[in-house]
Amino acid sequence: MARPHGRSPMVITHEGGLKFAAQIRNHRLIVDQPAGVGEDAGPMPLELLGASLGTCVALYVQQFCEARGLPYQGMRVELDQVGAQNPGRIARYIVRVLLPEALPPQYAELLERVARSCPAHNTLAHGTEVDVAIEAPAAAVA
Repeated sequence: MARPHGRSPMVITHEGGLKFAAQIRNHRLIVDQPAGVGEDAGPMPLELLGASLGTCVALYVQQFCEARGLPYQGMRVELDQVGAQNPGRIARYIVRVLLPEALPPQYAELLERVARSCPAHNTLAHGTEVDVAIEAPAAAVA
């Protein structure tokens, strides 16, 4: 399978127990399960989806505000995940963008559209295909 944009793939390796490391460009990220199950050395894999969404929304809002000279210093994004079963998944994300100051009224609806336009939101809202391939060395011929 061809690599998109010529980028190297993210590489995930087992670090022992329930802990894994994801190598993303020059960054190493530890993923684990909570204490009592794992070592709590990092977020759980599913939590990273929410972190991707929250940080993507934050980036788009910040860029919009900066380009228009609107206040954003001290802004934060809070995100809640609501789980579901059969199959196990996140059924809903609740994203709240908390701005440090009131905005002029003409920006309220536009800013919400900007937040919803980030690629992470679009990926989750419009779905994506996931191809999985299991590759193993060929069995030795006896």
